[in-house]
Amino acid sequence: MKKNLMVFLTAILLVFTALPALPSSAAETEGQKEHAYEMPFKVWKQDVDEKSTAGDYLKSPLTVKIEDGKAFAYVTLLQSQFWQSLKVQDGKDFVDTTVVSEDKDSRVVKFELKDYTKPVNVKAHIIVTGIPGMPPYDHVYDLRFVIDSSNVPTGKPETDKPETEKPETEKPETPEVSVEDGEYTIGYKVLHEEEEKDSSMMRYMETPAMVSVKDGKKTVSLKLTNNEQITEVQVKKDGEFVDATVVSVDEAANSRIVSFEVADLATTVDMSFTVFVAQANHTGHYKARLVLDQDSMKPVVTEEEPTEEPEEEIEVPVTFKDINNTWAKPYIEALASKGFVKGKTADTFAPNDKMTRSQFALVIARALDLPKQDAEGTFSDVSKEMTNIVQEVEAAHRAGIINGDNGKFNPNAEITRQQMATMIIRAIEYKDATVLENVKSDIVFADEAHINDYAKESVALAAGLGIIDGNEVKGKKMFEPKMGATRAHAMKMVYNMLEAIK
Repeated sequence: MKKNLMVFLTAILLVFTALPALPSSAAETEGQKEHAYEMPFKVWKQDVDEKSTAGDYLKSPLTVKIEDGKAFAYVTLLQSQFWQSLKVQDGKDFVDTTVVSEDKDSRVVKFELKDYTKPVNVKAHIIVTGIPGMPPYDHVYDLRFVIDSSNVPTGKPETDKPETEKPETEKPETPEVSVEDGEYTIGYKVLHEEEEKDSSMMRYMETPAMVSVKDGKKTVSLKLTNNEQITEVQVKKDGEFVDATVVSVDEAANSRIVSFEVADLATTVDMSFTVFVAQANHTGHYKARLVLDQDSMKPVVTEEEPTEEPEEEIEVPVTFKDINNTWAKPYIEALASKGFVKGKTADTFAPNDKMTRSQFALVIARALDLPKQDAEGTFSDVSKEMTNIVQEVEAAHRAGIINGDNGKFNPNAEITRQQMATMIIRAIEYKDATVLENVKSDIVFADEAHINDYAKESVALAAGLGIIDGNEVKGKKMFEPKMGATRAHAMKMVYNMLEAIK
């Protein structure tokens, strides 16, 4: 049941620009009746410091407003049709929150926040109904809201400018500082499209940036810290938005470096971002302004720079500190020890994170030792600059394991169970087609009608080979073909594929 619910508990957590932080006591500062503060928070289970899946139904950050000397937290509930109630602890009792506003997709509720430095105990009642192939789900969650107060200043937050202050006049552009050819680091800000405040996209970007100057030509390189969801980065040039150049992609770190040329370092650069969240099938577009800080420029020191050493072979056995309690531990360790898969970090695997199409293709290519060659640009959305995946993805295409759609591969999209089964069977056919001869299966999936035509034969073969077995839901065997796969599930299927090939 929990696996079924995961599909519907996934929603985009939109990140907004942080306003001035709350003082140490939420309502103690004078003159703050009209101020609002945005504060990130986590939704933990009641008894352990572990994220609850119910938290994906809540938007972070929450907003704190000072009203008549009291602090009130405003929280947005996503997919409001599934929410029956949200109650917060007040003394020994749990009391209902107050509904502030509601539309078909979300609901805003508020409650008094007496001490933001302590977890807020809450009860959330969620009922999921009307989902094809899934029985009604009714559950009450005991949760804790843990508010991030790490950046809270002890002083008084900024207030509005005094009425006597003269309105700002348009500031002249800062003249560009002459820069010699070379490599530099430079600080920067990504501002809201119109307002003088940080853009929400700033949270997905690493500072400082890099500036390369050669023959007077200036190229800025930025590091994005959410490669999976940021699908497009553009800069305005000659009145039109054009794609930034992808320099490199690090799948394991979920990061990407993009670059673009600027006429001078003193000019504000208009930018456009496209964000796609596969779990919610949501695409968002954001405009922002890049402002470079010339005063912060520093040359990159290259003396005694160590040469990059080749990556060492992974020692056997390989394990990760976050897989001890997962059923997939033996599969993960077996594949990691052979170098077929790597962790999200050196010592964590993130078994419950979603698997993307490019990540799965990467594991298949490594497991089958597919021959690689120079990138040819087979897919329009897997560029030659994406050095961490392009050769493996194109190798899988040449082997007939992946086809793409209209010239695109959608590398950052979450892979579904039926897509994964199809790639597995194609991989077996490539390696040893005799394995697929005379395969029979006694498994009948109750949701077979939901399996797309292209995947039905592959699903049946995968079931017959014991690579997949589905989930039991009220006595019925369900395959859930369009459900996203976790990294743990993907490792089990790849392991079973290799066993079948043996």
